Amino acid sequence: MGEGIVIGAIVIIGGLVARYMKTHPFYQFKTQKFKEQYQSKLHDVLEQKLDGNKAYWVSRALADHLFDFGRRLYADHHVEQHQKFIPSEKIHLQDYRLETPENLCEQLVLRAVELQIPILRFQNHMKELWDLQLIPVGQLTPASVKRIAGAQTYISELEQMRLTQVQIQYFMDKNS
Repeated sequence: MGEGIVIGAIVIIGGLVARYMKTHPFYQFKTQKFKEQYQSKLHDVLEQKLDGNKAYWVSRALADHLFDFGRRLYADHHVEQHQKFIPSEKIHLQDYRLETPENLCEQLVLRAVELQIPILRFQNHMKELWDLQLIPVGQLTPASVKRIAGAQTYISELEQMRLTQVQIQYFMDKNS
């Protein structure tokens, strides 16, 4: 009889955890894996200059900012406390070389499609990431994004961004 109660409790708790995982934004999207991989790489780099706990939360805030297009998808007190580090840390992301610009661009387009990001938010965010030398835009937009279903509007926005030869050369020099 006691074993049945324990097994029943485990099944109920397992069901509650599974339901939570289905509804929490951290597990809701297929592209979440890209954000988690980026955050893990960033955490490893930040641990060299911040203590482990702070490095974790700063990396989480930065990954959220990057992959959620500057908006909050969920409430987390610890992440919100560490958002103040985003402006000072995001300027170093290109130096860390956590992801190739082409891969990051493709991951963000996939994420935008899945999150159904408004086009103006997408455009502004991607322009910011271009300015940080994290992704290619304009005529440098990777061909791989053209294969993403439902992404034509986003791809058009990327391709329409005008670049000067100086900007292109600077990007190529920084990312070679």
